[in-house]
Amino acid sequence: MDNRYYDNVIAGMQEFLNQHSFKCDENGIFYNDSKKAEIKYNEERQMYVLSVADIVDGETGEFRELSSWLFDDSQTAKDAEAVSIDFVSSLKKELGIKTVRSNGTNGVALPTGSKTGKMDIQGFTKKMLDVYPTLKNEYKNHISEYGNFLYLNFFGKNLVPLYKETFASGNKKQIKKLYDVLADTYLRGDKDTVNTMIALLCAAAYNDANITKEINDMLEVDNHFKTAFNSFMPVLAKNKKLLTALAI
Repeated sequence: MDNRYYDNVIAGMQEFLNQHSFKCDENGIFYNDSKKAEIKYNEERQMYVLSVADIVDGETGEFRELSSWLFDDSQTAKDAEAVSIDFVSSLKKELGIKTVRSNGTNGVALPTGSKTGKMDIQGFTKKMLDVYPTLKNEYKNHISEYGNFLYLNFFGKNLVPLYKETFASGNKKQIKKLYDVLADTYLRGDKDTVNTMIALLCAAAYNDANITKEINDMLEVDNHFKTAFNSFMPVLAKNKKLLTALAI
C-alpha cells in the first residue's frame, strides 16, 4: 500500500490537534499534558489505526486502540478525509469534549433531491428520510457531530436495521412502499447511488435466508434489479471494507 494519504489524514486532524495543545514528537506521536495519540497505517490489516495512552504524573501508560478505519489501494484523498473526521470524533469522546454548535441540529438542513432528473446520494438520502421519518433526527445528529455526511457509515448504522425490520415484518404494504423508492433509485440513480442502494439491500439480507427471500420476492417484478441484488451478495461477503463500513 502506498501510504501517501497519511499526510492527508493528519492535515484533516491538525486544527483539532492544535486547539487541544497536541505537539508531535520525533516518533510522530502526538501528545499534550494528559494524552498521547498515535496514528499509524497497519499494512497487514490495511487499516489506519488511532491508539491513545494516558499520561499520569508524567508517566505514559499502555497504548490502546481507540479507532480503526479500513483503507486499501482503492481509497482516495476523500476517504482520508473521512478517516480524519472519525479520528477527531473518537479523540473528542476520549477527552470528554462534547460537540457544541451554536444552533445545535436546528441549523442542519435536510438533504434535497436534484433538479436534473438524475438521483445522487443526497437525493437517495432524502427519499429514505421520507420513507423512514425517524431518520431525520439521526441525520441531523450525524451532520452535527461529524460536520460531513459519511453516508456508508450512516446508512449501515441507521438504515440497514430499518430495512431488516421492514422485510422481517412481512408487511406487504410497507415493502411495496420501500420497493417503489428503490426501483426509482435503480432507474434514475447515478452509479455510486445505485451501487450503494444494492449494497444496503445485501447488507440487510446478509446471513439471513428469510430476509433474502423477502427481497427476492419483492424484486420478482424486475428481473434486472433482482439479478443485480443476487450478483452482489457474494461480492459483499468478500468485501471487508464494505462489511466494516456497513457495521456488519
